[in-house]
Amino acid sequence: MRLFVCAFFLAAGAMALSGCQQKILPPCPAVRVDSSTANLVKFRDGDGRTPGDVAYEIQMIGYGGECDFRDDGVNVSMDLDFIVSGGPATSGGRAEAYYFVAIPQYYPQPTGKKVFRLRTDVPRQPGGRETFSESGIDIFIPLKPNEPAAAYDIYVGFQLTGDQLEFNRQQRGM
Repeated sequence: MRLFVCAFFLAAGAMALSGCQQKILPPCPAVRVDSSTANLVKFRDGDGRTPGDVAYEIQMIGYGGECDFRDDGVNVSMDLDFIVSGGPATSGGRAEAYYFVAIPQYYPQPTGKKVFRLRTDVPRQPGGRETFSESGIDIFIPLKPNEPAAAYDIYVGFQLTGDQLEFNRQQRGM
């Protein structure tokens, strides 16, 4: 009988404490950086496309963020981390590039992709490297009732020309 009373109070205490648990937040959408679009290589003006002709390279090296769940959807706020490197043909100065944040589930709708402008200073010395971040990138994903945010994927990468994309693929042996 004593064992039954102890088990009863133990179970009752556990049930009472379970009402105090914090609300478990659902998972955020997965963020993916496609390896074919994670690098942007800018060659100096002219026809040269050898390693010695690289003016600079910008690499997308990481991301972070958080989700704010609302009744009608989720707002994803992201920060992206980059490295800019001066190539052998660098002259320093300002670089401008464009990167995208895309949700494939919305393709081909215009809301499925946003393009952002990126500006940074290029190191003047060949091989010089600088890290920098872009923050406050907000993407809202409308959700139906009971639809999980994790059902969506978010892709980030550089908005490349066809030649730049082909160069990246050749570098990776694709």
